[in-house]
Amino acid sequence: METLKKKVLVVDDDEVIRDLLINFLKFSGYEGLGAPNGQAALDMVLVDPPDMIITDIHMPFMNGFQLLRAVKRVNPDLPVVFITGFAHFRRFFADKTARADGFLEKPFSLEAIDSLVKKFLA
Repeated sequence: METLKKKVLVVDDDEVIRDLLINFLKFSGYEGLGAPNGQAALDMVLVDPPDMIITDIHMPFMNGFQLLRAVKRVNPDLPVVFITGFAHFRRFFADKTARADGFLEKPFSLEAIDSLVKKFLA
């Protein structure tokens, strides 16, 4: 019997970063999925929830904070990790109401992504 791969949804309006992370996740043995913004990601979560979400914060249509709140309402145990190039968002991460499960500043290493995913999906 085949073991199902854990699904990781990467949400970023930067197609290069999104594709890089998806390909890295696939290479690492996960099912990498992508969405260009929070609304597209939420639509995917409602139809077929991933095992983890890695999301940018600053995006059109629905930002990372809005996505986080919406996801946690429907699936409070789904790990959501922020990635952002805007260091000032770190203060929001410290706010317990944000409820994100992790935070990585851009630029980050693929090793950091690997460690983070293993932390939540091992």
